[in-house]
Amino acid sequence: MIRIDLEFATTPERGAPLGDIAATLVSVNDLLRDLAAIIAAPSGPEYREIQVVAIDMHSPLTITLSLLGIADEAVKAFQEICRDVIVNRERPRDVEAFVQTALTDAEAARLRGHIATLQNADVPLQRVSVKS
Repeated sequence: MIRIDLEFATTPERGAPLGDIAATLVSVNDLLRDLAAIIAAPSGPEYREIQVVAIDMHSPLTITLSLLGIADEAVKAFQEICRDVIVNRERPRDVEAFVQTALTDAEAARLRGHIATLQNADVPLQRVSVKS
């Protein structure tokens, strides 16, 4: 099982709008699932599970996810994408830089949409930590 801590740029003065956090979590879920499906071997697991297992409401807001059936390569690509979104909010690299396989136009467009949601979040990600 893999755990991911998502830390959001919240402060005691500026709360975390629930709708924005929910939209970000939906994008994170979809991004992880899409990466897992794109990167998975043809005989890879069909069952994938992503669960929120902890929420620390202190500043900064931290949400812990538990992943099952998500390939290490997909988690690594997810972590690199998030790091790029955090560091280069205005001009992130293109999705092909993170996925070591050819993407269809539809796959690339879906991934770009998830990344755009993360980039434009009112409460941006400030740290992503992966624990095995």
